[in-house]
Amino acid sequence: MLTLQELSSPRVAIVLVNWNGWRECIECIDTVLAQSHQNFHIFVVDNDSQDQSVERIMAWCSAPEAKAEWRRLPGVARHTDRSPCNKVSHREVSNAVHPMGPTPEDCQVTLVRSGGNLGFAGGCNVAIRAAGMDEFAYFWFLNPDTVVERAALVELLARAESQSSMGIVGSTLLFYDKPDVVHTQGGGRLNRSNGTAAHIGEGSSFKLVPTDGAAVERELSWVCGASMFVSVPYIREIGPMQEDYFLYYEEADWATRGRHRFQLGYAPRSIVFHKSGANSSKIMPMFTAGFYYRSRLRFVNRFLPDRMPAAKRQLFMEMLKHLARGRWAVARLIGVTLLSTESFR
Repeated sequence: MLTLQELSSPRVAIVLVNWNGWRECIECIDTVLAQSHQNFHIFVVDNDSQDQSVERIMAWCSAPEAKAEWRRLPGVARHTDRSPCNKVSHREVSNAVHPMGPTPEDCQVTLVRSGGNLGFAGGCNVAIRAAGMDEFAYFWFLNPDTVVERAALVELLARAESQSSMGIVGSTLLFYDKPDVVHTQGGGRLNRSNGTAAHIGEGSSFKLVPTDGAAVERELSWVCGASMFVSVPYIREIGPMQEDYFLYYEEADWATRGRHRFQLGYAPRSIVFHKSGANSSKIMPMFTAGFYYRSRLRFVNRFLPDRMPAAKRQLFMEMLKHLARGRWAVARLIGVTLLSTESFR
């Protein structure tokens, strides 16, 4: 259980779900290790990577070094900036059905082999089981293709601790290659008429990001999984992430299940730079598109069943647009999705 000292400085489980993305993952770890709030443990869940990700991440931990291709970004500190740059203590474990117990005091990173490609939600749930919920007050789910400012975790904690009803808090996501452009402010808004979703603030200037997140919070339907800060009470009461989505809409599902009891929050000055799509770019684009369309219908069927006809009409219109632009493969994929009853069960 949490000690009095830990309650005054909450302990955080930081979760990265990796699939064939060790290069991005080590850069993320390098910046996480330099956070100003240091009471955390990193869990890297490897979803059966085929590029020796676990071995390469462990090798970097044993001899951490910066890579020439890493960008220097404002507000971002790195473990490898330190002199001397110490080794990162780590351990490797297999997928645990039950919590592994207290993390060793001399260990900073736990690499968990999930045993298969379980998708984003499945990988996150592996980390929740492995970490347990007695040692930690929060889980910070981060995409491994992100880089975080030094104060990102402190800002998330400040918003989460400000209200007892706060369940999930999001960051300001900026594009890694365009650090003055917003990817999303916390998360997105859901169009409940047809199940489509859109990021709040996407494409706007970072200069326009508010210092007070109240207006954005009123719009939030879900918090973006690239930086999703979740309280342990939320997980205990609402349960883990729904794994049948595999990719896409799992964050919207989680937020929707908890909206009757918990609040969604936004910490504007928790800055996370996102290499949008970098960690999923190894998957065939058609493969990810297939999950996107199926997950959308699955979400609508689960939470907005009366809007299923409208959701299908919207998808049909999107299919026509792809046909008009000569995107035959995508149009065919949408058509198959619309015809398949399995796509939204």
